[in-house]
Amino acid sequence: MINRFLHEIYVSNISTILIAIPILLLVWSVIGAVFYKYMRIISSVMAVIAAGAILYATVISRGESGAGADFVLFSSFERAKIQPEMYRSMLMNVFLFVPLGLSLPFVFGGSIGKRILFTILVGLLLSATVEAVQYVAHLGMTETDDVICNTVGTATGSCAYLLSLLWRKIFKNTKERRMPDE
Repeated sequence: MINRFLHEIYVSNISTILIAIPILLLVWSVIGAVFYKYMRIISSVMAVIAAGAILYATVISRGESGAGADFVLFSSFERAKIQPEMYRSMLMNVFLFVPLGLSLPFVFGGSIGKRILFTILVGLLLSATVEAVQYVAHLGMTETDDVICNTVGTATGSCAYLLSLLWRKIFKNTKERRMPDE
């Protein structure tokens, strides 16, 4: 069932994924603004689910398929000129880590900058760990570009936290304007 779900996402039209990402950011940011005081708990659960989905999709569900490595930065773009399917692969690497980026800033404490920075760092470290495990366990190609795309996905997802703060400010200002002066 999980494999089928992940497969359906992977074979989705690229434009569908490109539309889904900003929708996810918008929806999660509104949820974050409305339920802000509960978001640490909600996001902790989501972060565990996101990390589990990442590990399942990248390590657990894969069979041994030979090892290879490509440590040349942005070589995926060169390969995509010949194999356009590489664009889908890169986009899906971004998309896979968006939920992690959506959730972690709400989990971490500290300033806005620290929350975002820690989120991006966790995405980078998780991605690098996944690539290392794939390499050691012969679970496919280890690519520097995958780490970059995964980290971009985490950073993209973390923008929802910034949006939620903006929504909170807008909601607060709107509410204050509606209140009669005492």
